[in-house]
Amino acid sequence: ITNLSTDRNSLYPSFGYLYPEGTKELRKVWNETTVRLALEPYSKYVSLFDQVKHFYETETVEGAGKSLSGFQSIEDLIYAENVHMYEMGFEQQYHFGVFYAWVKLREQEIRNIRWIASMVVLGTKEHIDDTIVPIFQPRL
Repeated sequence: ITNLSTDRNSLYPSFGYLYPEGTKELRKVWNETTVRLALEPYSKYVSLFDQVKHFYETETVEGAGKSLSGFQSIEDLIYAENVHMYEMGFEQQYHFGVFYAWVKLREQEIRNIRWIASMVVLGTKEHIDDTIVPIFQPRL
């Protein structure tokens, strides 16, 4: 068991918003309650955890007849946040970040097209909108 915990601990990064206090607390977690307690000082991560918690709960009891529609995985939320940041890259002028943002938005567009094609091939067109990340949505 100690070898497994050292392997798990080696996966935590040594940079970012959670480093060093947050990652130290996350190394000690073993269930949902302790994860939430470790993330309490970081409001953005707590809200992210609350948003994805239902997706992974329904995934474990999928055989019970629950549907995954309406819930997003952590990957979907990260893609949506990245698309928003790349869109904001076009708001300023005279920088090279626009080119990087354009490439990343193109990658997301390709990801969206692959998802649509997969759903059409599988005959589950009703699930197309579940994971599509819209690019440049109209702003009101």
